[in-house]
Amino acid sequence: MTTSESIRSATPSDFSGHGLNVDAVSLLGEKASGRFVEVEGTKVHVDQEGDGPDLFLIHGASSDMAVFRPSVAPRLARRYRLSAYDRPGLGRTASRPARAHTLEVQARVAAGVIEALELRRPLVLAHSWGGAIALRLALDRPDLTAGLILVAPVAYEWPGGVSWHLYWSGHPLVGPLFNHVIARPFLSSAIRAGVAGTFHPLSPPDTYVETARVMRAARPGAMAANGRDLLAAKAEIRAQQGRYPEIQRPVAVLSGDRDTVVRTSIHTSQLSKSLRLVRAEVLEGVGHVPHEAAPDRLEALVDWVHSEAAGLSS
Repeated sequence: MTTSESIRSATPSDFSGHGLNVDAVSLLGEKASGRFVEVEGTKVHVDQEGDGPDLFLIHGASSDMAVFRPSVAPRLARRYRLSAYDRPGLGRTASRPARAHTLEVQARVAAGVIEALELRRPLVLAHSWGGAIALRLALDRPDLTAGLILVAPVAYEWPGGVSWHLYWSGHPLVGPLFNHVIARPFLSSAIRAGVAGTFHPLSPPDTYVETARVMRAARPGAMAANGRDLLAAKAEIRAQQGRYPEIQRPVAVLSGDRDTVVRTSIHTSQLSKSLRLVRAEVLEGVGHVPHEAAPDRLEALVDWVHSEAAGLSS
């Protein structure tokens, strides 16, 4: 096993990526040139931008593909061809295939999108719960992936459960009432508090909520889909975590040492010990969005995985 771990401090200059003109970025924006592809009987919303080696993006929970819009897309689309999709029930992918709450089906959807877009063994970049899906994709369809870049990934069983509101959002009987009526007066403040929690101990940029289209996660359908996914998450992770040594592709992991959403000490640390070819970087003083705090470090890890994958295929 080859492992590289480092810790660095984030500085104010690490947010320089936010100075880019995000309105000029068509990928993931409201006026994007997105389209739909048929996967697992579901019309999945996809979008592409950039030129270069293929990089496939998988977003996490309580979000959609626009989560990559503030810093990831503007920086990486200059050198990679980015392909992103809204996971079932989230963003503009309104419907969900049967058993969409399972990592098996989530990985099948991701694989189907890759095949529909005719991507040839792309690098896969995933955030948070998307990291669990990317890992399952690499396990179930190693022929479709050249390597992984995981940002604050969920990878292992954790102590405790999930947030209380997810039980209500994902409940088959109470969920519709909660998502359409009970939760509505509190959603704006709750989502903004959630954004602050993901950035903590740093502060989110003033434009982040709008640029990342965060409020789309408050749509009733998105709340229901997100609740169902996360209520099943712990059992799903428990069932797959023992398989990680099977992954033969290079994997880079970027995390923050102050992440209170996905504990780095559980997920990143154990991945570093389980994978054959892995490089892990832990940013000091950073929470659950290290790609926002230090997009330059993310880009360097993407380049490392690309280089390692090219070496393995030569």
